[in-house]
Amino acid sequence: MLVHAKSYTSGTSLYAQPSSPATATAGPKARVATSEPTPTSDTLSKSWMQWASDQLDDIAKLGPDWDSYGGDPPSHLAIATASKLLQTVHEIFGRLAYEQSQPQAVAPRADGGIQIEWGTRPVEIAVHADPSGVLGYLYIDQRGSVRTYEEVQSASWDKILQMIARVVFTV
Repeated sequence: MLVHAKSYTSGTSLYAQPSSPATATAGPKARVATSEPTPTSDTLSKSWMQWASDQLDDIAKLGPDWDSYGGDPPSHLAIATASKLLQTVHEIFGRLAYEQSQPQAVAPRADGGIQIEWGTRPVEIAVHADPSGVLGYLYIDQRGSVRTYEEVQSASWDKILQMIARVVFTV
């Protein structure tokens, strides 16, 4: 079994490859120093996809009144559409812009839909899949002195992907 750790006795991180045992004694102190795994874009992309899939799995288990305000359970169409959208974003943008392509939130909506959010200020987008599987979005751009908001209740896949790209590739 490989254990990944940093040095906690000296207060600094050591990234040395251990020879045999990963512990070395220097007087009364013991120091553990091992190399940390180097994540690749492939493993990083898979990790956010796994997280997003887990979120959708948990959301799919919600029943009526899940929010204690009469919220509808998520529809199968909304979950399927959200899953397809996440997979598409992963395939198109994940390898080029891993961190930016990762959604900040995957959440249920009280109407039985799913909402997925990307970006942080100044540019953000919230995409929703309604219970019938129709996609819409709210795009917010707070760069400059005038805030721009664009809300569309029913949008094509191409338009949704263009708007997500606008957020993902904004630096």
